[in-house]
Order: sequence, then C-alpha cells, then structure tokens
Amino acid sequence: MNTHRLHSRSLGTLFLLAFFAYGIGTALVTSVLKEPEHLAVVAGQRAPFVAGALLLLLNSIIVVGIGVLFFPILRQRSPSIAVAYVCTRVMEALTLIIGVVFLLCILQLGESAQGQTTPELMTLLKLFSKGNFWAYQLAMIILGVGSVAFCLSLYQSRLLPSWLSLLGAVGYGLLSLGAVFELFGLPWGILFSGPGGLFELLLAGWLIAKGFRTVTPSVAA
Repeated sequence: MNTHRLHSRSLGTLFLLAFFAYGIGTALVTSVLKEPEHLAVVAGQRAPFVAGALLLLLNSIIVVGIGVLFFPILRQRSPSIAVAYVCTRVMEALTLIIGVVFLLCILQLGESAQGQTTPELMTLLKLFSKGNFWAYQLAMIILGVGSVAFCLSLYQSRLLPSWLSLLGAVGYGLLSLGAVFELFGLPWGILFSGPGGLFELLLAGWLIAKGFRTVTPSVAA
C-alpha cells in the first residue's frame, strides 16, 4: 500500500511540475519575444530566454515520465491503451522539443543579427515563430486525441471518481479541437484549453491527497 501511494503521489507531483515548468518557461520566453523588435531584445536577454527554453525542455521530459508511470497502472486493465498513452506522451514531448528548437533558432538569429533588423532577418524570425506555434498546436492535438481514450479507461476502471475522468475526456477533446481552430487561424485555443488544464490540476491534487481507488482489475481488452 505504501508503494501504491508513493506511485500515485509521484504521478500527481509530475503533473504539477509539468504545469509549472511549461507555464513559467512560456512566460519567460514570451517576456523576451513580446517586444516589437524581437531580434534586438533577444540578444540582450539571453539568460531568461535560455532559462525559459530549458524549462520547456524539462516539461517534455516530465510528460514522458507521466506516460511511463501510468503504464503499469493502465496495463492491468487495458494493455493497448497503456501503450497508446505512452506513445501519446512521447510524441507530444518530441513535438514540443521541435518547438523549443525553433525558439533556440530565434536566439541564435538574434545573436548573429548584432542589433540589425533587415527584412530577411525579420522573415526568418516570423518563420521560426510560426514553426514554434505549429509545433505547440500539433502537440496539443496529439495530447488531446491520445488522452481521451486514457480518461475513458480511467472511467471504466473506476480508479478515479467518474466526474473527474469524464472531465478529463471532455477537456482533452476540447483541447485538441481548440488547437485545430488555432491552426486554421481562429484564436480560440485558450478558450478550449480551460477544462483540460483544470482536469490536470484536479487530477494532480487528487493523486497526491487520495491516490487511486483500489479496484480489482478487469479483463484486459
């Protein structure tokens, strides 16, 4: 039982760490890129920019850890969903890492520009920024689509309260839908991401405070 509680608390802690790592990392990067003359600012604010990028990379490592820790729990009830969820988290992490690479390209561009803002450099800046945007939205589509089945599995196994599992299924579905809207130029992603973000915070709190329910595993699908 102590091992079981440690496992659930570790998962809850990882969800919180991912939430704060990505949130703080995004805030640091955005604080540098929000200026109208990005290239002139990036070179002079290397430290917060690099710190933000490292936190975004840390988030990618953490989400893989979440998938790995959930694997033995889901495998007892649905091995196929267990494998699919790990793959979802790995694909999400790799796509987010690609986004960070685009950010680091912006940093390198800013340092090599030496304060100049030629049309060619600004075009590259826009391309790198768009690449980071696309990588993030694709990662959210992967996470959202792949996590709906994960939440439905939690619902069927009764490892969590029904309302929490259903909130996750709806929240992740809306998250992926919002990301699709963003890719088509409709800035609705932030509106659709709320339920999914709320689920992850509530899930983290529940796992840390109470853990999974003890339920006899059903026959694997």
